[in-house]
This record gives sequence, structure tokens and C-alpha cells, in this order.
Amino acid sequence: MQRRFALIVAALLLAPTVSHADTLRVFAAGSLTDAFNDLLRRFPAGSDSVAPPEFGPSGLLRQKIEAGAPTDLFASADMDQARRLARGHPERLVINFTRNRLCVLAREALGMTPVNLLDRLLDPAVRLATSTPGSDPGGDYAWAVFARADAVHLGARAILEAKALKLVGGGDKTPLLVPGKGAVEGVFLADRADAMLGYCSSAEPVAHAVAGLSIVTLPPGLTVGPAYGMTLLNERPLTLRFATFVMSETGQAVLHAHAFDPVALAEPAEPSHDLLVQRAGQPTRLLSTEHIATLPAISQHAAIEHADREWTGPLLWDVLTDAGAIDPAKPAQAVHLAVHVVGADGWTAVFGLAELSPQFAGKPIQLADRVNGVALPEQGLRLIVPGEQRGGRSVRDVVRIDVE
Repeated sequence: MQRRFALIVAALLLAPTVSHADTLRVFAAGSLTDAFNDLLRRFPAGSDSVAPPEFGPSGLLRQKIEAGAPTDLFASADMDQARRLARGHPERLVINFTRNRLCVLAREALGMTPVNLLDRLLDPAVRLATSTPGSDPGGDYAWAVFARADAVHLGARAILEAKALKLVGGGDKTPLLVPGKGAVEGVFLADRADAMLGYCSSAEPVAHAVAGLSIVTLPPGLTVGPAYGMTLLNERPLTLRFATFVMSETGQAVLHAHAFDPVALAEPAEPSHDLLVQRAGQPTRLLSTEHIATLPAISQHAAIEHADREWTGPLLWDVLTDAGAIDPAKPAQAVHLAVHVVGADGWTAVFGLAELSPQFAGKPIQLADRVNGVALPEQGLRLIVPGEQRGGRSVRDVVRIDVE
């Protein structure tokens, strides 16, 4: 085991810069959608080195991989699906990379609390929704809760299993109830259930999106602890690098920020607000917000979100120059290079480098860290594109810039 670990570390250290032909393909549980999209945006690899990830019920994704779907890394909402892909393949590593908790989303009219939760769920008048056991670990965890309920209330398991409406997590068998909305949102928007047992990490966004819902934690006697497993399906350097990134302090902090419980973080932390700047064939740079604050700044007024404000921060051109992503002494490069500016939510704006170059258009496009003289919330960076009729290119919470 030690020798194998040493070989993996050596592969990571000796791995060359990612080539255009080297693409990372990730399959991940649906509950990881926001967290893994965030991880992939912050992962220091070229944007053309990461294929669009596929999300869905873990059991169904495992079956697709077994059927030959090309995949490098599988992130499951449980350990069983991850381990099943590794059986008979000693070269495939399985890692417990995070944990989750279960909660109940319930109509506020039910008056549900942790104390009366089981009584409310057993009420014949209360419609209870779950995910689909077998296809989705979320359903398996729900059934584990039902089994625990039997020790609290004799016969509860049979009652809950019989009444549970398996409305999500079954693939084609459980289509979206409301097109354009999330699966769990649709359960309540379509009025198909009064309560749903699911992951705490996903509960708050649904409660914000659907009025009249409360989030109820499970009492200790019913609690189960979902453990998430990651399977490395090969030993390609890019696969190993991404898995290492997920387990790093930065990656674990991202998971924590998305309401997961990290397994490799000494203490709770927020994701780094460092700015990732990269250009193919050149070393990747991470610029801290403190460093960006030392660059020459300009102040200018721009009307964004229907309000005119004064924005202060360095020009985007100066940030790229400071990061070494461009060479001001080679103006001809500006003619054919593009700059992709990406926010933490995935929103992306694209510019021709010539728009920024002082030797060409020289537009005062900036990365602002202050508005009206006050630091932006949570040390975020805001892309300011003055003079535009719409604010679509004024990316908020900028986390990475790719020059291509």
C-alpha cells in the first residue's frame, strides 16, 4: 500500500502540464451538482481539459459506467456504488471524500419538529415522498431511517415503506414533475407530497425556492449518516490531480460551503477567494485578494443592476499582466487570444484580448474589489464592463480567468 501511494504521488509530481487531448470526465451524484460544478471551476486545469460533468442517481450512473460509458472519476452519494465499481479492479481506488445528513422538508402547516417528526410521518393524511431505493442512495438512506423507526415505534417501518412515494431518483421512471424546476422543487410545486425525506445539503435551496416549507432535522434515534465515495477509474495524471484537489483543504472547504461535512478538514473553513489565472502551456497562477488589492487601481462609475455606483479595482489587463498570462511586449498576441472570465456560479463572459490591450481598444474593463469605497462582500471580485446597455458581462464573484 505504501509503495502504491508513493507511485501515485510520484505520478502527480511528475505529471506534465495538461494537454488539449487530456480531458477529465466526471460522473457524480445529483446531490453533488452545485458542489462539483464549483470544484471543477476552481480546479487548476484548462477549461478545455474538463468535459461537462454528468449528474444523476448514483445507482443509474454506476450502471452506465459498467455498460461502457467513458468516465475517469465517479462520485457516489454512498460507498456501496463506489465500491462495486472497484470490485475485481485492484487498480481502482475508492475514497470516502465527504459526508451528508438527512432532513425532512415539510409544509409549515404540518407543524413538524424533531420531537413530533415520526408521529407526523406516520399520520395517514401526510403524503411522504422519498427518492428511489436501488437507483439512488437517497432512497436507500430513507429506508434505513424507516428501519430505525421500528425501534422507536413498533410497526413504523412497514407503514413508512408502504406509504412512501418514490417520486425522484428513478431516472426515466421518475421524470421531472415540473419542467424547468429541480426534481425536489417539483414534488412540492406539483403538490404531490406534504413532506420529503432527503439530504440536508439540498434542503435550503428548495426551501428558498418554494414558499411555505420548513427544514426539520431528524431526532438522534432516526439519524443515519450518508457517506460519499469517490472511485478513481484509472490512474491518469488528470484523474489523480482532481481527486487530490477534492481531498485538499481547498476542495474540502468548497464541499463545506455547499453544506456537506468534510472528512479531511481540520476545522470548518470557507473556500479560498484566490483568483485562478491560467493560459495553456504556461504555469497556473493563484492571485490572492490581498495581492490584487496592491495592484494599481482605477475608480469609475457604472450602472449595474439599475443603480449607478463607483467601482474601484485594477484593470483586467493589469491583472493578466501581473499573473504572467500575457506579455505586453508582444502586442500581436492580442489579436488572436480570448479571455474567459468565470464566476463562482459558472457565469462566464468572453472578451477578445484586443478589447483590453492599451495598444488596441484599451477598454477600462476592471476587476473591482470595492464599491462606493467599501470592500465587496466576502472578498468577492466583480467584473466591471462600463458603457454596456446590459450587465450580462459584469460577472460577480470571479474565481478564474482562462486565456486561450
